[in-house]
Amino acid sequence: MVGDDGWSRALMAASGVPVAAEARDDGLRAVVMEARSDGLARERLFALADHREPAVREAIAARPDCPLGMQATLAHDRKASVRVALASGAGLAGAIAGVLVADRDLAVLKALARNAATPRGVLERLAGHRREEVSRLARRALAGEVVAAPGAVVAELVDRGATVRDPRPEDRSPVGDRPDRVLPPRPSVPPRPSARPAH
Repeated sequence: MVGDDGWSRALMAASGVPVAAEARDDGLRAVVMEARSDGLARERLFALADHREPAVREAIAARPDCPLGMQATLAHDRKASVRVALASGAGLAGAIAGVLVADRDLAVLKALARNAATPRGVLERLAGHRREEVSRLARRALAGEVVAAPGAVVAELVDRGATVRDPRPEDRSPVGDRPDRVLPPRPSVPPRPSARPAH
């Protein structure tokens, strides 16, 4: 039998009233959006780079203005998804690409091979990788082809004369395959009229 608390939770969920998990998701979503925003203060950037939620660290790692020292820290993050975001980032520093080329996670290496910011020397190392899917991506990048991850922006690469091919299923990025969650807007509640003191 469901207790009163269970019934009230079910009623709240059915009526659209946010429960604790939804409120937590909204809070996390807001922090991720802040981490992606332009004009983020440097102090806040450093605070968010150390956030306990991987999604926030991913957003910081993917920023084109992610500082070199922060990239060096994120390159050793325990979560592969953070290292993938860094390896995919437009602001990836050549020295950090040189660190990530030794990563054991294939998703990181594949993201590195797809990134137009990856230096040629790193691509050459990846082209000699023992795993065929990594070496194939690197060879294609060295040949001037760009393997577009789902949802990737490749217009600037096409302008540079690169050939863009749709990725094969085995070449797809695990991060790029995440569907975006679209939530309906929250209803606005008009403010209560202020009570005026009696005269």
